Amino acid sequence: MGVRFCVLGSGSAGNAALVMTPRAHVLIDLGFTPDDLAARMEGTGAAWDSLKAVVLTHTHGDHLKKRTLKEIANREIPFFCHEGHAKHLQGGRYFKRLAAAGAVRTYSGREPFEVADGIRFLPLHLPHDCPPTYGFRIEALNGNGDERPAKLGYLADLGHERAGLCEAVADVDLLALEFNHDEDLERNSGRHPKLIDRVLGDQGHLSNRQAALVFENVLKLANGTGGPRLLVQMHLSEDCNRPDLAYKAAQEVVLRMGAHTKVFSTKQNLRGTVHEIA
Repeated sequence: MGVRFCVLGSGSAGNAALVMTPRAHVLIDLGFTPDDLAARMEGTGAAWDSLKAVVLTHTHGDHLKKRTLKEIANREIPFFCHEGHAKHLQGGRYFKRLAAAGAVRTYSGREPFEVADGIRFLPLHLPHDCPPTYGFRIEALNGNGDERPAKLGYLADLGHERAGLCEAVADVDLLALEFNHDEDLERNSGRHPKLIDRVLGDQGHLSNRQAALVFENVLKLANGTGGPRLLVQMHLSEDCNRPDLAYKAAQEVVLRMGAHTKVFSTKQNLRGTVHEIA
């Protein structure tokens, strides 16, 4: 097996994903309980005992569960978080245990960092109302003597496309991107007006329309590479979106741009497809 990627679940109730190579398994975010994560990892080839590192995007509760941080501390799994995350978490007893065990690793948000053997993350600052929030450009070697790394873009929880973001992921093999809501469904949802304004705002979440524009810009910048072979749609709202609407928004871009990208949607309550990248 080569480099693989799997969204274990994505939505307002929990988020987590796996990057796997023959040499290391890395978990992005801790948005589910330990038992739930164990169940979702079944069939992926990963398990709690195989994890070499955990990387945090931001500290919202659907990306970081205290019970799961406790599990990380019990196992002393290296925990990568931004310096700002560490400052926010430093008063918690499980984070203190991790720090005391020497398992906390901080990233600056400016430089790439190695999380495990052959797996490198470049942090990408994302506009979201839980600062600091990061996505990642990920490069992973398959360990089979192929010097070309598999390249992934992981962009969840962002309110708008900031300058330079699409350029950073223009040549990836797989792009995991938030398609959070349909704008009409959001506006007519009956939610509290403040919540609607938050979601639709520049520090909230991408709509299907906005995400499709991000995807289109990535394709325009692909410089002859053809763009991502795989687009994985994340963080679909259960109340204000539908998989068919998100898929249609992305597929229209595929057809208009003449791309060969395959589009997949993820769900909150089910593990997604295990994608073989290289």
